Parts: sequence; structure tokens; C-alpha cells
Amino acid sequence: MTSTEELSGPHAVQISTLEAADLPRVSEIHLAAFPASALTMLGAEAVRRYYEWLLTGPHECLALGASVQADIMGFCFAGVFSGAMSGFLRRNPAFLFGRILSRPRLCMNPLFRERATAGVRILRRFGQQTSSTPSAAPRSVAKPVSRFGILAIAVHPDSNGQGIGTALMFEAERTARRRDFKEMQLTVEMSNHRAVSFYESLSWTKTLHQGAWHGEMRKVLSG
Repeated sequence: MTSTEELSGPHAVQISTLEAADLPRVSEIHLAAFPASALTMLGAEAVRRYYEWLLTGPHECLALGASVQADIMGFCFAGVFSGAMSGFLRRNPAFLFGRILSRPRLCMNPLFRERATAGVRILRRFGQQTSSTPSAAPRSVAKPVSRFGILAIAVHPDSNGQGIGTALMFEAERTARRRDFKEMQLTVEMSNHRAVSFYESLSWTKTLHQGAWHGEMRKVLSG
């Protein structure tokens, strides 16, 4: 890890830039923080490969680690991502298929089936877009304005309540402001009321689509 800043308090939190060597620890934190997630069901190596793709893929990635007494206890992956999930799936098809074959009971889990179905749809949509994309886009079509996103944030359960999540979010926001982004976004599980309350305490608001909320939140960066 490359150190960036240390925050004082009852538990000193050091915010640093994550490197490839830190990914096994990132995987451990993910497994502990999200024990029921579909990615966790695929095992530690699948988790490590996912964050490796976020760190090394064609993204504008800000990978932050939060350490307490020199131990990484939380992380945040933020920035502008290109094919965060589709790229991971396309890079690791044989590995992921092998994981599923070695764990046939996964297909009996409703959450895993839902995520796997969504993954197949993502790959199909990517394939359709690739085959139908013209060689040169019309000059009159403007590129969409990029928003600085929080793609993944987690704190090891052993360190909950020490301000690690807040420190990570503050550093991500500071970076977004420094890069002149006007807005930040993230998506959260709607049933994760604790996480929703945490984001709202940091002035994030729910984004409604036709009057309904589907888990997207945003924060406008003023001045």
C-alpha cells in the first residue's frame, strides 16, 4: 500500500492506495463483510479476480485501503468504470464456469441464480452492442457526462464503528472534487437499511425513476 493520509482519533485510520499485493486481504474483507453475496459463494479466488479486474482494467480507478494499526480493515473502489461486471465475466469465463461445476448446489440458491441470470444477460447485451456498433459514431452524438461512482466499499466486521467507512467515503469524495466531478453515484441493496442510513448520513439521496427507487443513490458536489 502507498500511504496517502492518516486520520487521528481513538482508532487511528490510515487511508492508502491499494496495490495488487493487497488484493488477497481485500478478498478476505469482502468475504467477511458480505458472507451471503453471490460473489462470495464462488470463493476467495473469484473475489480476488473481481477486484483485480477493477484495479487493472480500463478504468479510472481509485482503490483505497483503510488500515488500523497497520492492518487493512476496509477498502473502497471508486472512480469511472468501463465494464466493471461484463469485463470481469469476459476475462474469467473458464474459471467461473469451473467454479459453478465444482459447486453444483449454487444453482439451488435463489440469489445465486438471480445473479447468474443477470450475468448472462450482461454478456448477451455486450455481444449485441459489439456486433451492432458502427465503425464510426456520428459526430453529432455527445458523450454522456461521466459521474464518479462508488462501486464497492466494505469494512471488516471486526472494525465496525471505528469510522473506517466514513474515512473512505470522505477520501473518495475529496478525490472526486479534486478531479472536478459534479456528481457521485452508487447502488445499494434496498434491503440493506444500515448501509442506506449510512449513505444518507453523508448527504447522499435516493434517485427515483418514475417515482420509484431501485437502489441508486447520488450526491451532488457543490462548490
